[in-house]
Amino acid sequence: MCVFVFANCETLPVRSMAPTIQKGDVPTDLLGQTLDGHEIRLHDFKGKVVLIIFWKSWCNACRIELQRAKVLPHEFQKDFVLVAVNMGESHNIVKASQRRYSLNFLVLMDPQSKTSSLYGIQAWPTYILINQQGQVHFTLVGSETELLRQEIEKLLQNETRTYLKIKLYRPRIEYGVNSSRYPATPVF
Repeated sequence: MCVFVFANCETLPVRSMAPTIQKGDVPTDLLGQTLDGHEIRLHDFKGKVVLIIFWKSWCNACRIELQRAKVLPHEFQKDFVLVAVNMGESHNIVKASQRRYSLNFLVLMDPQSKTSSLYGIQAWPTYILINQQGQVHFTLVGSETELLRQEIEKLLQNETRTYLKIKLYRPRIEYGVNSSRYPATPVF
């Protein structure tokens, strides 16, 4: 399969610039620093679905994707976190971008591009979707917002289904009667 994307906001298509990190990998724990200088790590979101967007302020495609992504935390409120990691730009540029585009989710800085290097980011915008177990579930370079939504829904529905399988049915218990004759009864 051959995938064409627009990498680094250029107009010429290139062969897949997918990150080197792949589905099933356990990514590096360090994500970046907040604008206040606090380090944020992936384990801070343990048990949640985490969508990471790697971006640059001058990249027009990145700006468009950040605007599109703003709705995702509202759509997937429970057990979902959106994190935007800026690659290699200064504090002032990142802060101005956050303000200019009214980014209402966690924006981190990766000033020396350590995190983006460890994730193998070669183009932007790049999305990395991390499952509840802290493993890479999905990667995407470019813009496919609907595909991202579907993958997030799969992860969140999978978690819900597992919970429902455990909690939805319990054996029927009646005193003085052999309960093995009665099937499991749904609990609502």
